[in-house]
Amino acid sequence: MQITIKVLKGQDCTLNVLPSSTILDVKKQIESALKIQASNQKLLLLGRPLNNEATVASYPNIKNGTKLNLVVMKPALRDCIHRAFRKYYTEQQSELLTNHFIADFEKRTKELSLDDLERLADNITSA
Repeated sequence: MQITIKVLKGQDCTLNVLPSSTILDVKKQIESALKIQASNQKLLLLGRPLNNEATVASYPNIKNGTKLNLVVMKPALRDCIHRAFRKYYTEQQSELLTNHFIADFEKRTKELSLDDLERLADNITSA
């Protein structure tokens, strides 16, 4: 099936994907086509992020001709962490550790309340 990837403030590209392809496989195709690292991509369908481990078929709204939005995330934090891990680990280990670190960081950040975030911001500015 063909899907279209719409890059915010960028170009579109059309990909041929199989229903059994994972979202990560789709991101790797995008990386080849648009030269945007898969780790810096967030694919959205109807405003909701797609899970890397899920297959295309697991999203019933993805059909032939579907348009997915691609948000390109700033690599700054991820790249800094990855560079630090590469000093002590192999490339493969560094990539795995970085992915786990970012996933844990995002999970813990989402658990914070607005009051928690405000306290953190106050502590940083007063330090």
